[in-house]
Amino acid sequence: MERNDYQEIALHLPKPPSLNQFYAGRHYAVRTKHKAEYWKNIECALEAHDKFTMERYSIHVRYNCRYDVDNAICCCKFLADYLRNNGYVVDDTPKYFTEQTTRFDDTVEKNTFIASIRGYGYRIIEQGILHSDIENAISSDTTVRKPARRTRKSTNRRRKTS
Repeated sequence: MERNDYQEIALHLPKPPSLNQFYAGRHYAVRTKHKAEYWKNIECALEAHDKFTMERYSIHVRYNCRYDVDNAICCCKFLADYLRNNGYVVDDTPKYFTEQTTRFDDTVEKNTFIASIRGYGYRIIEQGILHSDIENAISSDTTVRKPARRTRKSTNRRRKTS
């Protein structure tokens, strides 16, 4: 697949919490609430597009607000997690999520973030089918609706004492 062979989708999103604000002594429940609220904005922005899937992807964010560039990363993080958890992509590991950029751009409307998703191996799919189901859906009429990502095992294992 050539580097130029991609489909690009631009999403106009509101200002997310800054990275400093998101992690500054906040309880997990508060962070979860912020993320869920932002996911609703992503979902609304994606409604203008057909349901799709991508083999590999990159996300490029331009924004205009007072955040330092490193504090504006929540937009990219929330978007990558949304794509993974909603079946648009297999995972957000480097094998699939190949690049991300975040840059300040004073030509963007104030307090707006424009996230461009470049999808390599981009395909439009039927509603309700996840990335993991495409191969199965091609060969059968069944649709499974659980994400493909396996749960991660905890690294906090009890050590055996002698």
